[in-house]
Amino acid sequence: MTGIFGQLTPPGVPGQWGDKAPAKEPLDAHTVDVPAIGTAERKGCLCTLERTAIRNRLRVAQLLLTIGALALIRPQYNDGVQWTTLFALCHTFVISFVLLWDQHCSGTVVRSQLPLLDWRRLELWYTAIATVALYGLAYGVLFAHKGYGGWYVCNWVSSVLTLLTALAYGGETWLQLRDKYDGRTAIGQ
Repeated sequence: MTGIFGQLTPPGVPGQWGDKAPAKEPLDAHTVDVPAIGTAERKGCLCTLERTAIRNRLRVAQLLLTIGALALIRPQYNDGVQWTTLFALCHTFVISFVLLWDQHCSGTVVRSQLPLLDWRRLELWYTAIATVALYGLAYGVLFAHKGYGGWYVCNWVSSVLTLLTALAYGGETWLQLRDKYDGRTAIGQ
């Protein structure tokens, strides 16, 4: 025999070393930055974050996009779609900011004042309605009269930012629906 399996114990004791200790990994071993199959993945990628972290980032993106759309919209005097979009953007900014702040403060701002409401269902309805409303209003602003002079570029950019805001609300709605029908909660992951 060649003695290849000489370090193993006699048959009948599987998985045990004989009289030798297992070899230790050298101190200068190279650490691979890609995780092995079956191990925990690296944090930082959007697809590996917890759902609450993704929802918080989407809410911050919603707020920033809404600020950009509000800063650049220039409604014409008699254009109802642009005024309605301005009204909807103002209200979605305030409500989203309050909900984000309430989530950051662990429900002490709003949820403790109204404990009998089903907040998961209420937030789902809010984000779904905001998605549909802002999506329709973004196209309304896109096809509305932009005005004359240099302000028409602002209205074009505002319509694009309103559409991106609607897509961010749609992403949050999708995450909430996954939480509802996936069996996992956003808190428990």
